[in-house]
Amino acid sequence: MDPGLHVKQAINHLNKVLAYYPYVAADGEATVALTPEDWGVVADAFFHMGTPPEVFPDAIAAYRLSDDGSEMLVTAQDGTVIRIQAG
Repeated sequence: MDPGLHVKQAINHLNKVLAYYPYVAADGEATVALTPEDWGVVADAFFHMGTPPEVFPDAIAAYRLSDDGSEMLVTAQDGTVIRIQAG
């Protein structure tokens, strides 16, 4: 699949999150905030556009929306759970 511009921007944001989270990780978790607009772009790509998982960076093992919908929970290949919040 050739991702469109919206998905490419989401991947760009995810790559930044993946580069940053090791600096704030503790006990297998990390919390990273994106602007509300950037959070929405990533949420669209993950949950609303039917983007196949293989389009996202290989460092992502799994992802889901939190039960209350306030965070995206991304599991990195190293097992760290990254909480992506809109902030």
